[in-house]
Parts: sequence; structure tokens; C-alpha cells
Amino acid sequence: MNLLSQRPDVGEFRKRYPWMMLVVVALMGVLVGQLVILQIVGHNQNAGDARSNIIHRTGLATSRGLIRDRNGVVLAGSRESWNVYVVPARFDFDKTWPKLAEFLALGPVDKGKIELRLRQVRADDLAALRKDPRFRIRDVVVREDVGRDVVGVLETRQEELPAVSWVSVPMRYYPSKELGFHVLGYVNEATKEDLAAAPSGTIQAGDRIGRSGVEKAWESYLRGQRGWRKIILDARGNRRTTKEDLEHLDEPREQPPVPGRDVRLTIDIDLVAAAKRAFAGQLSGGLVALEVKTGRILALYSKPSVDPNEFVSGLTPKQAEAILDNPLRPLIDKTLFDAFFPGSTMKPFTALAALRAHSITTQTLYTCEHVFTYGKTRFKCEGLHGTTNLHDAIVHSCNIYFYQVGRDTGIDTMAALDQEFGFGQRTGIGIQEVPGLVPTQAWYTQHYGGSYRKGFALNAAIGQGNTKVTPVQLALAYAALANGGDLYAPELVRSIETPSVDGQGDGVEMDFPPRLRRHIALPTEYTRFMLDALHGVVNDETGTAFRERVAGLDVAGKTGTAQVSKIGPGSGVDPHSLWYFNRDHAWFAGFAPFNDPEIVVVTFVEHGGGGGKNAAPIAMRVLQEYFLKIKPARAGMPASPGKQAPVATKKDKGAPR
Repeated sequence: MNLLSQRPDVGEFRKRYPWMMLVVVALMGVLVGQLVILQIVGHNQNAGDARSNIIHRTGLATSRGLIRDRNGVVLAGSRESWNVYVVPARFDFDKTWPKLAEFLALGPVDKGKIELRLRQVRADDLAALRKDPRFRIRDVVVREDVGRDVVGVLETRQEELPAVSWVSVPMRYYPSKELGFHVLGYVNEATKEDLAAAPSGTIQAGDRIGRSGVEKAWESYLRGQRGWRKIILDARGNRRTTKEDLEHLDEPREQPPVPGRDVRLTIDIDLVAAAKRAFAGQLSGGLVALEVKTGRILALYSKPSVDPNEFVSGLTPKQAEAILDNPLRPLIDKTLFDAFFPGSTMKPFTALAALRAHSITTQTLYTCEHVFTYGKTRFKCEGLHGTTNLHDAIVHSCNIYFYQVGRDTGIDTMAALDQEFGFGQRTGIGIQEVPGLVPTQAWYTQHYGGSYRKGFALNAAIGQGNTKVTPVQLALAYAALANGGDLYAPELVRSIETPSVDGQGDGVEMDFPPRLRRHIALPTEYTRFMLDALHGVVNDETGTAFRERVAGLDVAGKTGTAQVSKIGPGSGVDPHSLWYFNRDHAWFAGFAPFNDPEIVVVTFVEHGGGGGKNAAPIAMRVLQEYFLKIKPARAGMPASPGKQAPVATKKDKGAPR
């Protein structure tokens, strides 16, 4: 066989060779075309997709605005805290999760719940990423408010925790603790309902928002705005920080957070602390102090209270149960958010209504024989006062005198003046409050089976029946008495200030002047007469607050003892506590100094018993601390609280009411 001879099948191959070359050229053309599409035509989109796979945008928490008292003392600020985040789409549940759960000290229940949530986010993100390569995978908070010791462990073991990060976030903190709870309110994490209801972008998951008090009412000013920063994560979820990596970040690389604005209150926290000390020994009640000539609130104190710091990270079931099951209702602000029978503190307004209607004069005499019969009802008095004029009826707090005033004046006439003084209406303080109730003949007709009985007016005349007021309403009304008839809207927020840098606000953005609601026109001789009678309550030897007066303070005011509806063994109240819940409420409303009134103090002791014995001493102690300690410290000089009252002696005798 000739080796150089051509094989017979080569010719067949040569026939097919052009076609094979054509196929190869066609395939190369397709490859080149795809390269052109990827590298030239689709470069921008593909480069963007590539960057989106490594560039991650993480949120930057903002700091909530400070809340200060009138003197600059911080009542609500921020403390150092950290949140721990995981990127579920890049997280190793088999190797990393057990270690992270151990470092965070997660219990079995929390560990299971969090893992389930992370796996769900992982599945959702991976599914979304397959549909759209530009989808930005999420990071999820695993644990909030961890301490520096935990962060130290995480930093030490950082190489073992891919796709895990921790971010410093400011956490709300209340230095005054339970002292300012009802005024300041509290914050906690936004719910799904909050996120759905808020305008787009204003609230994000994990944000904390105000739930009550100033925190809620001024939320839009305090909240601030979150920022963000772009970071680079590799395929394992580790953060890349080299210069070469950072070159992949496009501009802008971050948007700084905008801190919330600061809120300055009219409150003096030292005076609130004085109220707390004065309430030692009492279980429940409230105190209001405000400026007579402006309506600015100096102190709001409600007892019992809770520590708002407990709400920031969330209450435990045990904590929540203890608060909700407390029969003294610590969540309720007893100065604003509940209304009570005012008792004899309403008698000055009953008298003014009668004087204006000319149903009595300042010299009208009625006889008190301890019992007064009207129809089939017997009304009683605490004492036996005999024939009494209006001045002495105020000083001695004679119920029977005022029963007869109510009979001769009528409930609608009394209600009309009560409403002028702000009773039965919300005050406009800006935080949660109730309107109270000033009943009229029409109200009784509507709520009592279509009939009205004249005896209702007798109870209304002494602040009983269905009349209910809040301590703040009463304080504003007494301020209007003391200043000549100007009824102010209470002012709790003094100004809005730019965010603090060095512990002090950088400037006032909004300043709120006093707001006059109305001027109550009453003849000067009537108001002067009433003020003299209120002065006698404290300074006359037979006055119901005479025993509690303080040397050096010239105080005028009125005591009140309000009867409560009795409850029995079947009411659900602990039988051992019935003695307490069946006791009367104790009140005192007063102002000082008498000749130039500056401050009004109203004290309410829930189930406290007699007003003269239990409420007046609290008010006197607060007034004493204000004039003799707090005010001089603010002014840097001795105070002059007014004409010095006589010093009490062992021979002094005062009415027990």
C-alpha cells in the first residue's frame, strides 16, 4: 500500500470543511456579539447590577431631640446603645447562627423566633433577587440595645461572624425616671400599623415613637430624620474597607441623619421633686403648680408613677402585669387624664354665680343646724355653724349654707359661671386630658330618665353630685380668681430649639407666649370679697386650713373633702383595701403671696380623707420650698413671699375639715 496515496474519505471531509468553517465562524460571531452586548451595549446596566451585588446601604440612626425643663435640666435625652444586624441572604445559619445566639445570650424561645424570621427574610430576598438582580437585600435587626460588653465580644470574634454588623444608636433615656412619666410620656418601637399610617419615609422599622405626653404631642419635632451610608460586602457578607474596594462606591456615599429639635418645657423639675417629697405617706393623687399671671405650668405630679425607661426596650410580661393590675392606676395622670368630685373647692364659684345672679348678697344669712331637709332628702354638714354669713361659710366650709345657695340660685346659673371658669372643657394643654363635667338641668333630664329634681342643684353647689373636674382645671380657675379674671390656657411647652451640640440649645426656633382664653367679667367687689374669704380659710383661727399654715407665707386657698361612691365586698376590690377606696378625696387649692399672687398650687389626694388635714399640708410644703428655696436659688437672692403670717402656737384651733 502506498503510504503517500490519498485516503478515499479525505475527499469527503474536504467537501464538508467549508460548512464546518461556516459553523465555527457563526458561533464566533455569536460570542463576539454577546461580548459586544455585555461589554458595550449593556455596560451601564451590567455594571450597575454588579455594584448592587456588593454595595449595601445601611441606615444611620438619628438622635431624638432633648426635652428640658425651664432651667435647661435634661428630662429626656439619649444614652449609648448598639443594635446588632444580620444580612439573612448572606448569612450562614449552620455555622454562624449558633455562635451569634450564644454571644447575644438568646434564650431558646427568642432564638427560635428570630431564626424563623431571618430565614423568611432570606427566602424572600433571594426570590426577589432572582427576579431582579438590582434588588437590594435587607439587613435585619437581631438584638436591640445591647451593652458595650456584648459589642466587645462581637468585635473580638468578628472574623467568625460574616454578614453580622453592629451599629451605635442613641437610645431614649429619662434621667428623672418616674418623676416625669405622665408629663413626658414614653417611646417604644413603631408597630406595623404605625408604619402603614405614617407618611412614606417618615418612620422606618425599628424606629421608636412617642406614645403619650410630650413625646407623643411633639413627635414631629422630636423625631428627626434617619440617614444612610453605603458599604461594600463581599460574597460572604463581610464588610470591605480597603481603598480599592471603596473606589466602587458612587456618590453620594452617605446622607447624614438630621437630629430632632429640642423642646423646652415650662416645668421646673425641682418643684416636681418637691411635690414628690411632700406626697410621702400618701398612696395616690396629684399636684399642679402654675404661674398666676401666665398660666405656665411649673409642676405636674401624679402618684403613683412608673419609670418610662422600662418602656424603651419593651416591658416584660411580668412588668406589664404589675402595672396593669395595680389598683392605684399608675398609668393614669391624675392631674389631667381623670376627673374627680371637687368637693368644697367649688364653693367660691358657687358663691360668685349666686352674687352675680343677685340670688344672695355678701351679707345674706342662712342657718346651719347640722341637718338640712329638702323634700324627702336630709342633707348634712360637718359642723353646727348656726346663723352664718357668706364670708364665714367659706372660711368654715359650711355645706348647709351652700345647699341653700344652690336651692335659691339654680343649677343652670351655677353651671354657666363654672363653664366661664373653664370647668367641663378641655384646657388645651396639648397632651392627653379629659373635659370633666359640669351638669346642667338639660344634662340631668337626658341622663336621669327624662326628669330633673331640684335637689341636684344642692349637690352641685358643694362640688358633689355629678360635677367632676381635673386638678389642672381647678388650678387655672383659682389663678383666674387671683389675677382678676383672666383665664389662661395652660402652657406646658415654652419653646422649640435647634438641636443641641454642647448641652445647650443653639437657638430658639419657636417661642410660645401665654395664651389668654377669656376674661371673666365680675364686679371687683365680688372678687375682692371672695379673695378675702379665701385668705381667711388659711389665716383665720377658725379656718379649715389654719392649722396647716406656714410661717413666712401669706397663702389664701380653699380646702375640700369630696365624698365618693361607696363600694362593697362584691365589687371585685380586695376586701382588705375597701377601707381605703371608701375614703373621701382630699383637696386644697391655694395661691401665694396673697397681696400679689404669683403661684397657684392645687393638691388632690385620692381617697386621702379630709382636705384640711391631708391635702393642705402637702400644698403648704410645696409653696414653702418654692418661695424659700427654689425661687431664691433661681434669682440668686432672698425671696419675699409676702406678708408674714402669724406663727402657729399650741393654742391655735382650726376646723378639722
